[in-house]
Amino acid sequence: MKKTFKASYTVESSLLFPFILMVIVLSVYAGFFIHDRAVMDAAANEAALRGSEITSPHGDIFSKVRDTGQRETEGRLLATKNLNMDIRIDGKEINVTYSGDFSIPKGVVPVPGIDTGLASITVNGRSSRIDPAGFIRECRVVEEHVGGKE
Repeated sequence: MKKTFKASYTVESSLLFPFILMVIVLSVYAGFFIHDRAVMDAAANEAALRGSEITSPHGDIFSKVRDTGQRETEGRLLATKNLNMDIRIDGKEINVTYSGDFSIPKGVVPVPGIDTGLASITVNGRSSRIDPAGFIRECRVVEEHVGGKE
């Protein structure tokens, strides 16, 4: 007994397959976007934190922050290009801002209405410099005023 199939299955699948493939590829690129944003966010926070650890007035905070930021992002970004790192040190506040361009290649989305241009990713990491010895002294003063240890 010979089984026959309708030709409409072939036509329907040939129309549906590009759409399914586009959804899969866009999902992969959405994962790339989330990954790159998470890596940049972690690197900005880590760089700001490492800069806040320097308590010496003669320590080179800027180079410590820059080196940490470069080490944390080196070779880890999947689709972000033109990565820029902006470091601002204002008194005791350290701000590290990363910005980069994320784009989906042009041939991936064949639908004319969907923009595959650049999306900008910008993240900010912030930390405050504290004097550990001064912080402990202040805690002890507060502890004495409250009534000591229980």
